[in-house]
Amino acid sequence: MSTPELVLPAIETLTDDQRGGRACVWCGSSLDPGISDIDLGARPATRAGCAWFPRACQGCAHLHTSETRDGAPEPRLGLHS
Repeated sequence: MSTPELVLPAIETLTDDQRGGRACVWCGSSLDPGISDIDLGARPATRAGCAWFPRACQGCAHLHTSETRDGAPEPRLGLHS
């Protein structure tokens, strides 16, 4: 199952805990990795440093996934021009 590409906050604006997956990338709340978090997938290294590992609390992940899904255009199945 593929997940929609989420727009994450700019890495320069995040704390060490947010970049390291110990705090939610959106609200900054502390996380228990593997227990109370949603893994958003490793991100490649940037000019600012090495790879980073964003995670989110369940509430923020739900909110931002819903925004991405609701903003996506409807697929045009069966319509050919």
